[in-house]
Amino acid sequence: MASPALPDEALLHEEKVEASGLKLHLRLWGNRTKPLLLLQHGGKDHGRSWDWTVAAFLDRYCVAVPDLRGHGDSDWAAGGGYDGFDMATDMAFMVEHLVGLGFEAPFDFIGHSLGGNIVLNYAAAQPHRVRKVVSIEGLGFSQKSYDELVGKPTARRMGETMERRLKLAGRGPRVFKDKEDAVKRLASLHQQLSPEQARHLALHALRETEGGYRWKHDPQLGFMPLRPIPPAEYADVHEAIEAPVLLLYGSDSWASDPSKDGRLKPFRNAEFELFEGAGHWLHHDQYDRFIERVQSFLGDSV
Repeated sequence: MASPALPDEALLHEEKVEASGLKLHLRLWGNRTKPLLLLQHGGKDHGRSWDWTVAAFLDRYCVAVPDLRGHGDSDWAAGGGYDGFDMATDMAFMVEHLVGLGFEAPFDFIGHSLGGNIVLNYAAAQPHRVRKVVSIEGLGFSQKSYDELVGKPTARRMGETMERRLKLAGRGPRVFKDKEDAVKRLASLHQQLSPEQARHLALHALRETEGGYRWKHDPQLGFMPLRPIPPAEYADVHEAIEAPVLLLYGSDSWASDPSKDGRLKPFRNAEFELFEGAGHWLHHDQYDRFIERVQSFLGDSV
């Protein structure tokens, strides 16, 4: 990976945006007079994960980077309210706030994983606010993964989910005695990251607590939905998207290849590219190629 200067000096503004009773953290980078690009991170991640991408686009855009509910410096949702529609609605609040700040829609969007799913859902629901969309591994369940998930009887899935939540509540969040332990933990979970990447991502993911440090994200995140959205419903959403879409996947990811499982078919106007040798975080694994491909797709932002 290339190592562009991180964008700290270009931080224009940060604030809390009210959405559905929660305060969501927003950072704006760059020059307010330029077109707006919104970057949405994935699950158990945070907005500072995009710093290298922000740096690459500052010459063309003012870049908006919100933290999802339950992530980063945004509020947690009481009781674990992390439904995908709620998060897409949060994005609608965020976009309207940005329009109120004087930015002229439609905007360009990039989302990773959960964030990639959110930007696609938003593009289908609010087409007048969206110019182009890049979604990194954000298409939702394939038919195979959906069938595997709902193959167990509902009562059994309910019981297993309840037990996991009870166990989580009993043990509390994981606490690291120092920041270096957290860096090592993140690096062990994502071995394709460079040491520089792992350190940056971990340090911005930590919050000081009694006895050390803990991850900023809500421990209630990460549970598989009891009633997942069927692939046929995702197909209806993707078919409704009017904006051009770029779909990116990594060949070494746990996610299945949508060019082989049928999930590309519903899109009206989509480009697809598989990044050989990249995992789920392909924008980190192959940064230079990622930036070049996205810049080419977005083209003239004016």
